[in-house]
Amino acid sequence: MKKINYLLLLAAAMLFAASCGKDGAVGPQGSTGAKGAQGVVGPAGPAGANGQNGSVIYSGSTVPLTTTGANGDFYLNTSTGLLYGPKTTSGWGTGFSLVGATGATGATGAAGTPGSKTLSGVGAPATSLGSLGDYYLDDASYLLYGPKVSSGWGTPVSLQGPPGTANVMYTDWFTPPTYKKDTVFGVYGFSAKEAIPAITQSILDNGTVITYGKLNGYVSSIWPTNQVSELPISITYMDGSAANIDTWSAFATPGTLEIRLVSSLNAYGGISNAHQFRCIVIPGGVNIPATIGYAALQRYLRIKDN
Repeated sequence: MKKINYLLLLAAAMLFAASCGKDGAVGPQGSTGAKGAQGVVGPAGPAGANGQNGSVIYSGSTVPLTTTGANGDFYLNTSTGLLYGPKTTSGWGTGFSLVGATGATGATGAAGTPGSKTLSGVGAPATSLGSLGDYYLDDASYLLYGPKVSSGWGTPVSLQGPPGTANVMYTDWFTPPTYKKDTVFGVYGFSAKEAIPAITQSILDNGTVITYGKLNGYVSSIWPTNQVSELPISITYMDGSAANIDTWSAFATPGTLEIRLVSSLNAYGGISNAHQFRCIVIPGGVNIPATIGYAALQRYLRIKDN
């Protein structure tokens, strides 16, 4: 029994000695473990202090007023280019110019290509006149030539459009109140005069005076009601067993239009006041077709009915 106890004591002593010996080598690193769960959000931190107000740039066309802006602000005088600021408790101070000094004059550039000129005169231009690229205006005809080329001035174009109808004058339909019986070269007739100031000597020399008639004083079998024709008008009808020819004519003099009726049989003692007439005064240069009826002329010249 004592022998076994001794053996146990010896084994225990050996284990104790082994545990007090030098550490062995470090073993290999193990694999990374799994990621843990995210922690909860922490509480918000305290609010920071308010920052200082920034500066403002004002502008105007005069110097700044002392009441304008706050300390630290700036002001631009748009008339002088002076910048004031930053403003302090003593005011805006002296402005300084944002416009730099005038720079030195640059070098002279290369001469440009000569431009074209527009010449003028009366009549077509001479071939020796002007340079290539120039233009020429005939003051009399308003024909523009150019640009001039090596072969000459070429064919001109007109700068003047066709005459308009703005200066055309026309009367309303008028009825002569009375006719005067007269004799011209032994021929009896009746005439009436209407004052028309638009008929001038210039119109008679260069323009046109057209007179139209609506001879409603006749029965409709001789002259259809409201039919319009240009004077002179000849109407033939039977007066008993004889044929009578009525001829209506218009004669223009400065300021006056005369309407005259001649009857081949001297058949009248008076004239009906149902006959109506209209005068159209057309200045020179207004072109109208050679043969045109009243309705077409009315549309062409924009003549209104009255």
